[in-house]
Amino acid sequence: MPLQDLVTAEKPIPLFVEKCVEFIEDTGLCTEGLYRVSGNKTDQDNIQKQFDQDHNINLASMEVTVNAVAGALKAFFADLPDPLIPYSLHPELLEAAKIPDKTERFHALKEIVKKFHPVNYDVFRYVITHLNRVSQQNKINLMTADNLSICFWPTLMRPDFENREFLSTTKIHQSVVETFIQQCQFFFYNGEIVETANTVAPPPTSNPGQLVESMVPLQLPPPLQPQLIQPQLQTDPLGII
Repeated sequence: MPLQDLVTAEKPIPLFVEKCVEFIEDTGLCTEGLYRVSGNKTDQDNIQKQFDQDHNINLASMEVTVNAVAGALKAFFADLPDPLIPYSLHPELLEAAKIPDKTERFHALKEIVKKFHPVNYDVFRYVITHLNRVSQQNKINLMTADNLSICFWPTLMRPDFENREFLSTTKIHQSVVETFIQQCQFFFYNGEIVETANTVAPPPTSNPGQLVESMVPLQLPPPLQPQLIQPQLQTDPLGII
């Protein structure tokens, strides 16, 4: 079902997405390997099935793991007719990601995000804000913005992995999503650019055939300075904090 059919003006976030994110943030934000460690496939499928039968279902009552819910959330976006990040904007995003100057690069990406369909924009902002919160717990869950982007960019962008030309740009695709996660306050809440030790730089072109999932292992980077982010997250207009 198209994303536009799953939301309303009063409810801009699909209820299934909202329930999954709330469950994850309430019960498993510090789970090691969150979004990278697969959950039980049967449980994952059953979550969506039970929701389809009863939209008021309480995920906590299902006795499923946070990894199963995380998998169900990723599957939701993978099953949409079109990717959350529109195909039409992929070329612009890739070109912007190559801009050497960091500030200029971020502003260029911000202008492109404004071109998203309003429905896509609202949901993308919601998901990226959630992933930013996950990354703030990276000292415990080991999921940095880098690792989260590796797990999520194929789901959000839905690339053609059979296209040999595409395979040479996989690292750039990943860096785009990493930048959004790392700098979500700048992109979506008029915040300042967050200076961190691993602020994303334009990536080198990856070798054809090199799969992103195997490129970067779980790693523990320097702290993300959450004090620069947290005060603004408390005023999140979506009410998900």
